[in-house]
Amino acid sequence: EERKRIAREIHDGPAQLLANTVMRADFCVRLLEKKSPELHKELVSVEDMARLALKDLRKIIFELRPMLLDDLGLIPAIKRFLHDMEGQAGLKTEFLFFGRDRRLEPALEVALFRIIQESVSNIVKHAGATKALVKLEMLVNKVNLNIRDDGHGFDASALANWRNGFGLVGMRERAQLFEGDLVVTSDAGGTLVAVSIPLSDDLIPEES
Repeated sequence: EERKRIAREIHDGPAQLLANTVMRADFCVRLLEKKSPELHKELVSVEDMARLALKDLRKIIFELRPMLLDDLGLIPAIKRFLHDMEGQAGLKTEFLFFGRDRRLEPALEVALFRIIQESVSNIVKHAGATKALVKLEMLVNKVNLNIRDDGHGFDASALANWRNGFGLVGMRERAQLFEGDLVVTSDAGGTLVAVSIPLSDDLIPEES
Protein backbone atom coordinates (compact mmCIF):
# COMPACT_ATOMS: atom_id res chain seq x y z
CA GLU A 1 0.00 0.00 0.00
CA GLU A 2 2.86 2.37 0.84
CA ARG A 3 4.54 1.62 -2.50
CA LYS A 4 1.29 2.34 -4.33
CA ARG A 5 0.94 5.67 -2.54
CA ILE A 6 4.50 6.70 -3.40
CA ALA A 7 4.11 5.60 -7.03
CA ARG A 8 0.88 7.58 -7.30
CA GLU A 9 2.48 10.71 -5.82
CA ILE A 10 5.41 10.48 -8.23
CA HIS A 11 3.12 9.85 -11.21
CA ASP A 12 0.66 12.63 -10.41
CA GLY A 13 3.28 15.14 -9.31
CA PRO A 14 6.87 15.39 -10.58
CA ALA A 15 6.50 12.78 -13.34
CA GLN A 16 3.66 14.73 -14.93
CA LEU A 17 5.53 18.00 -14.52
CA LEU A 18 8.66 16.57 -16.11
CA ALA A 19 6.64 15.19 -19.03
CA ASN A 20 5.19 18.66 -19.61
CA THR A 21 8.66 20.15 -19.30
CA VAL A 22 9.96 17.87 -22.06
CA MET A 23 7.11 18.86 -24.37
CA ARG A 24 7.63 22.55 -23.64
CA ALA A 25 11.37 22.21 -24.23
CA ASP A 26 10.69 20.59 -27.60
CA PHE A 27 8.36 23.47 -28.44
CA CYS A 28 11.09 25.94 -27.46
CA VAL A 29 13.51 24.27 -29.86
CA ARG A 30 11.04 24.80 -32.69
CA LEU A 31 10.47 28.40 -31.64
CA LEU A 32 14.21 28.96 -31.56
CA GLU A 33 14.44 27.73 -35.13
CA LYS A 34 11.81 30.31 -36.09
CA LYS A 35 13.31 32.98 -33.80
CA SER A 36 9.86 33.49 -32.32
CA PRO A 37 9.21 36.28 -29.75
CA GLU A 38 7.30 33.69 -27.68
CA LEU A 39 10.53 31.87 -26.89
CA HIS A 40 11.39 33.83 -23.72
CA LYS A 41 7.94 33.27 -22.23
CA GLU A 42 8.12 29.54 -22.95
CA LEU A 43 11.61 29.20 -21.46
CA VAL A 44 10.45 30.90 -18.26
CA SER A 45 7.54 28.45 -18.11
CA VAL A 46 9.89 25.49 -18.59
CA GLU A 47 12.13 26.75 -15.79
CA ASP A 48 9.17 27.17 -13.44
CA MET A 49 7.92 23.63 -14.13
CA ALA A 50 11.38 22.16 -13.62
CA ARG A 51 11.74 23.95 -10.28
CA LEU A 52 8.32 22.73 -9.16
CA ALA A 53 9.13 19.14 -10.16
CA LEU A 54 12.40 19.34 -8.24
CA LYS A 55 10.58 20.65 -5.17
CA ASP A 56 8.06 17.79 -5.36
CA LEU A 57 10.80 15.18 -5.72
CA ARG A 58 12.68 16.56 -2.72
CA LYS A 59 9.45 16.42 -0.70
CA ILE A 60 8.90 12.77 -1.62
CA ILE A 61 12.52 11.90 -0.80
CA PHE A 62 12.17 13.67 2.55
CA GLU A 63 9.00 11.72 3.32
CA LEU A 64 10.72 8.43 2.51
CA ARG A 65 13.66 9.16 4.80
CA PRO A 66 14.32 12.65 6.18
CA MET A 67 17.98 13.29 5.38
CA LEU A 68 18.34 15.37 8.53
CA LEU A 69 17.91 12.15 10.50
CA ASP A 70 20.97 10.69 8.79
CA ASP A 71 23.04 13.86 8.88
CA LEU A 72 22.26 15.35 12.29
CA GLY A 73 19.97 13.03 14.23
CA LEU A 74 16.45 12.98 15.59
CA ILE A 75 16.52 16.13 17.74
CA PRO A 76 17.66 18.57 15.01
CA ALA A 77 15.19 17.00 12.55
CA ILE A 78 12.32 17.58 14.98
CA LYS A 79 13.40 21.18 15.60
CA ARG A 80 13.64 21.87 11.87
CA PHE A 81 10.21 20.37 11.21
CA LEU A 82 8.56 22.40 13.97
CA HIS A 83 10.27 25.57 12.80
CA ASP A 84 9.01 24.94 9.26
CA MET A 85 5.47 24.32 10.52
CA GLU A 86 5.50 27.65 12.35
CA GLY A 87 6.34 29.40 9.10
CA GLN A 88 3.93 27.43 6.93
CA ALA A 89 0.90 27.12 9.20
CA GLY A 90 1.32 29.92 11.73
CA LEU A 91 1.22 27.41 14.58
CA LYS A 92 3.33 28.33 17.60
CA THR A 93 5.42 25.34 18.65
CA GLU A 94 7.60 24.43 21.60
CA PHE A 95 10.01 21.51 21.87
CA LEU A 96 11.28 20.09 25.15
CA PHE A 97 13.89 17.36 25.41
CA PHE A 98 14.91 15.46 28.52
CA GLY A 99 17.58 12.81 28.92
CA ARG A 100 20.67 11.93 26.95
CA ASP A 101 20.75 12.93 23.29
CA ARG A 102 21.88 9.77 21.53
CA ARG A 103 21.31 8.07 18.21
CA LEU A 104 18.71 5.32 18.04
CA GLU A 105 18.16 2.56 15.53
CA PRO A 106 17.32 4.37 12.23
CA ALA A 107 13.87 2.78 11.86
CA LEU A 108 12.93 3.90 15.37
CA GLU A 109 14.07 7.46 14.68
CA VAL A 110 11.91 7.49 11.55
CA ALA A 111 8.92 6.12 13.49
CA LEU A 112 9.17 8.80 16.19
CA PHE A 113 9.65 11.54 13.61
CA ARG A 114 6.65 10.36 11.56
CA ILE A 115 4.42 10.25 14.64
CA ILE A 116 5.35 13.86 15.37
CA GLN A 117 4.73 14.85 11.75
CA GLU A 118 1.30 13.22 11.64
CA SER A 119 0.26 14.57 15.03
CA VAL A 120 1.28 18.15 14.27
CA SER A 121 -0.35 17.98 10.83
CA ASN A 122 -3.58 16.85 12.52
CA ILE A 123 -3.32 19.76 14.95
CA VAL A 124 -3.04 22.21 12.06
CA LYS A 125 -5.92 20.65 10.11
CA HIS A 126 -8.42 19.73 12.81
CA ALA A 127 -7.67 21.08 16.29
CA GLY A 128 -8.20 24.81 15.90
CA ALA A 129 -5.11 25.23 18.07
CA THR A 130 -2.69 28.13 18.39
CA LYS A 131 0.12 26.20 20.07
CA ALA A 132 1.63 22.72 20.03
CA LEU A 133 4.05 21.31 22.60
CA VAL A 134 6.28 18.37 21.69
CA LYS A 135 8.10 16.72 24.59
CA LEU A 136 10.62 13.93 24.07
CA GLU A 137 12.10 12.04 27.01
CA MET A 138 14.95 9.62 26.31
CA LEU A 139 15.53 7.42 29.34
CA VAL A 140 17.87 4.48 29.81
CA ASN A 141 15.26 1.85 29.03
CA LYS A 142 12.50 3.69 27.15
CA VAL A 143 11.51 6.70 25.06
CA ASN A 144 8.48 8.80 25.94
CA LEU A 145 6.94 11.20 23.42
CA ASN A 146 4.07 13.60 24.11
CA ILE A 147 2.41 15.92 21.58
CA ARG A 148 -0.11 18.30 23.14
CA ASP A 149 -2.16 21.13 21.65
CA ASP A 150 -4.39 23.86 23.07
CA GLY A 151 -7.21 23.32 20.58
CA HIS A 152 -10.91 22.74 21.12
CA GLY A 153 -10.48 19.03 21.80
CA PHE A 154 -12.87 16.25 20.82
CA ASP A 155 -15.87 14.65 22.45
CA ALA A 156 -16.10 10.86 22.64
CA SER A 157 -17.72 10.35 19.21
CA ALA A 158 -15.41 12.82 17.47
CA LEU A 159 -12.40 11.21 19.10
CA ALA A 160 -13.52 7.84 17.73
CA ASN A 161 -13.59 9.37 14.24
CA TRP A 162 -10.17 10.92 14.86
CA ARG A 163 -8.83 7.49 15.73
CA ASN A 164 -10.25 5.97 12.58
CA GLY A 165 -9.67 8.72 10.08
CA PHE A 166 -6.87 11.05 11.13
CA GLY A 167 -3.88 8.73 10.88
CA LEU A 168 -3.95 7.28 14.39
CA VAL A 169 -3.94 3.70 13.10
CA GLY A 170 -0.70 4.31 11.23
CA MET A 171 0.88 6.11 14.18
CA ARG A 172 -0.10 3.33 16.57
CA GLU A 173 1.27 0.71 14.18
CA ARG A 174 4.59 2.56 14.09
CA ALA A 175 4.78 2.43 17.89
CA GLN A 176 3.70 -1.21 18.06
CA LEU A 177 6.46 -2.23 15.63
CA PHE A 178 8.81 -1.50 18.54
CA GLU A 179 6.54 -3.02 21.20
CA GLY A 180 5.42 0.45 22.20
CA ASP A 181 2.04 2.00 22.88
CA LEU A 182 0.22 5.13 21.73
CA VAL A 183 -2.69 6.67 23.63
CA VAL A 184 -4.85 9.67 22.71
CA THR A 185 -6.79 11.69 25.27
CA SER A 186 -8.83 14.80 24.59
CA ASP A 187 -10.95 17.37 26.42
CA ALA A 188 -12.04 20.98 26.03
CA GLY A 189 -8.47 22.11 26.72
CA GLY A 190 -6.90 20.23 23.84
CA THR A 191 -5.61 16.83 22.76
CA LEU A 192 -2.65 14.77 23.93
CA VAL A 193 -0.90 12.04 21.94
CA ALA A 194 1.29 10.01 24.31
CA VAL A 195 3.78 7.43 23.05
CA SER A 196 6.00 5.12 25.08
CA ILE A 197 8.50 2.74 23.47
CA PRO A 198 10.84 0.42 25.41
CA LEU A 199 14.52 0.60 24.47
CA SER A 200 16.19 -2.76 23.99
CA ASP A 201 19.90 -3.08 23.21
CA ASP A 202 19.26 -3.61 19.49
CA LEU A 203 17.56 -0.19 19.25
CA ILE A 204 20.66 1.66 20.50
CA PRO A 205 23.68 1.64 18.15
CA GLU A 206 27.00 0.90 19.85
CA GLU A 207 28.46 4.31 18.96
CA SER A 208 25.74 5.99 21.07
